[in-house]
Amino acid sequence: MLGLFIEHIHTNGNILANNFSQFQNFKVNNARVEAVQMLIRKVKSKTLQRFGVGTTCLLIFLWTLGWTDYVFEKSFSQFEWPPYINVREQVLLELNGRAASYVYENDWAYFEPFHIPACEIIREVDKFLLIIVKSSPLHFLRRQTIRVTWGSVLNHSEFTVRTIFVIGRERSSQENEKLQKEINLHKDILVGDYIDSYQNNTLKFLSAVQFSFSYCHQQYTVPYTLFVDDDYLVLVQNLVAEVKKYDVHGRLYMGWRFDTRPFRTRFHKHRVSIATYPFNRYPPYISAGAVLLSSQTIREMYYAIQHTRLYPYDDIYAGILAKLLKLTVKHNKNMRFWKTTVGVEEAKILICAHGFEGERLNSVYNKFRAKGII
Repeated sequence: MLGLFIEHIHTNGNILANNFSQFQNFKVNNARVEAVQMLIRKVKSKTLQRFGVGTTCLLIFLWTLGWTDYVFEKSFSQFEWPPYINVREQVLLELNGRAASYVYENDWAYFEPFHIPACEIIREVDKFLLIIVKSSPLHFLRRQTIRVTWGSVLNHSEFTVRTIFVIGRERSSQENEKLQKEINLHKDILVGDYIDSYQNNTLKFLSAVQFSFSYCHQQYTVPYTLFVDDDYLVLVQNLVAEVKKYDVHGRLYMGWRFDTRPFRTRFHKHRVSIATYPFNRYPPYISAGAVLLSSQTIREMYYAIQHTRLYPYDDIYAGILAKLLKLTVKHNKNMRFWKTTVGVEEAKILICAHGFEGERLNSVYNKFRAKGII
């Protein structure tokens, strides 16, 4: 569309120039020929200059907005990702106890946590649900509210449930002192060895995958893991009922599914350049707010991460992994990513919902508890 518009401008400019040239052939009074020719040259120059400046200004305006990037996008049908190898093939090698064929893009040996939660022995490994809450060092109130509401559920329907929190490191020494007291008291915080920031959310995702994969230094002991943000309401009884529907050895990757394209506008919070991501669409992915994974999926993603270049957004990175692994991206309408109200009847089937923190979470959860729903 941009190309046609520019072509249209130049075409009209040429037509005007040609018309002025033809005008030169008209028979006019000899005494006025020189004056007319001078006028024609002046008007012709201004006309072409005007259209040239207009085109340039338009291109600069579109480039400033980032819209020109859309012209250079590649079709998603050409999707490939650094380091451009068959990731699934490498994962299958490692799942079968064989060495990978390539040097790791991301070596887990260099990605050790700063602090891990206390280990809790699980009696029935096949009936264990791990909930890893993505939080921030300063979200003390959110974590405490979760601990006294849905995070307080330790057992349900023969399932053992454990809730822990994952954060990055805090820059402030004063806040670190307060945080260290919380860590020592509750023993439920996983701290990654990186600065906590929005840009490092993908590293939090890696921390969560790594912790689930090697829980209590034993691989494959966590049949189901829920990654969830710290502003979510989770109804554990419905979550347990949901995981019972699936085979523990299945390849479950479930939540609220998105099929979107990159934001190219330069002033957008999530702006992505062509250099960072050249394709016109993202692979299907699950909203990072709440993601349910089986043990098999955790294992495959753990090995795939070693061979897959990182991406700034954790949910899209998980979608890239799923694409390379040929995982089904399963949508679940009861894992809501938007802020919402939850009625009593909805609470009987809802797994989780966004927009619940602090007093609002406490109030809603206690209301459901009083009515015997949870």
